[in-house]
Amino acid sequence: MTQDPAAVLDDATVQESMARTRALIEAQAHEISGVQALKERMLHMHDDGEDQELQLDWDLYREVPATMEQEEALLLDYFRKLKFIYLELETKLRFLADLQDDPETGQEPQILSTADVTQREHECKRVKQQLVEAKTRVRELRAEIDHVADAMAEPWSAVERGTSEAHTLLSEITDMELELAKIKAAEGTQGALTTAEAEAVCDEQIVTMQTLDDETTHTVHEMEQAKRELNEALRVLERLKAERSAAEKHANEAKLGMGRDSGRDWELERLCTKHAAMLETLQAALGITRLAAPTPRELHITLAAPTEQGGQRTLQLQFDEPGGALTHVQLLDAKQAPVALSDAVEQYCREAIHTNHAAALVQAVWCTYVA
Repeated sequence: MTQDPAAVLDDATVQESMARTRALIEAQAHEISGVQALKERMLHMHDDGEDQELQLDWDLYREVPATMEQEEALLLDYFRKLKFIYLELETKLRFLADLQDDPETGQEPQILSTADVTQREHECKRVKQQLVEAKTRVRELRAEIDHVADAMAEPWSAVERGTSEAHTLLSEITDMELELAKIKAAEGTQGALTTAEAEAVCDEQIVTMQTLDDETTHTVHEMEQAKRELNEALRVLERLKAERSAAEKHANEAKLGMGRDSGRDWELERLCTKHAAMLETLQAALGITRLAAPTPRELHITLAAPTEQGGQRTLQLQFDEPGGALTHVQLLDAKQAPVALSDAVEQYCREAIHTNHAAALVQAVWCTYVA
């Protein structure tokens, strides 16, 4: 390297500067904690065979295992400090080596001018900028690679599944081909059908298919009919259940009303017989042939009338509620046609409705249209 003549120093001045620098470094090395101990330990490492300070008290750690982690952390911190001390010392030594000549290698001291230092600074900045750009590019490429890898994960899984399915299908096809070959080898090859034979087979299959279709249609119709019958049976069953519940209710009520003599109330039976006979007598006397209650609020009384008067009459009585007041009266003939009432009967009707006296109304109708 070409040296600047203006920057070349006198040899005596250089030697004096080198001596002062060495003395300063030695003083700093003694002042820095651990450097001298490290140097002595490195010098005597081969003599002692092992470093006593780095030996572990295994008896202590056997009793307290948790201190092993603390000791490890302290040792790591210790070696980290030693590393930086060594780097600092090595840098200073290299700096001194660059400032003085080396008789063994013949290397001359490097004396840099201000321009050289500036040039090297620019070169370092340029290289550093290139390093930053390269790191940025590497990060971008890594991000792109991660994105592409994430995007290809699902297609790759699909390809793997498809490959596995294809491999399975190929294996099955191969097995089927082998099985088919074994069957052909075992049974032998038969001749092909002629056109007439093929047509006959097709016609037979068509007839069979039509028969099956007809049977299917018939079966469907039978199923629909069975469903309808089942629904009807279910409705009948529900009605029978309701009637059974009502009958059981009446039976329970009858059981609760049983009296003496093995559950029979003779007095009640006598009264019922008496009232039944009286009703029959009254019906016969009034010409009543039928009593019916289509609804809880209606009572139909059928009266026997002479043939010349048009046959039977039906008196319809309507009440506001079961057992309540009489609200409407209507008289029908044998053809269920309304019969006009006379003035006297209408007067009876108004009085009967006013007094709620249905018996008098029946008697008036019987006297007018039946007797």
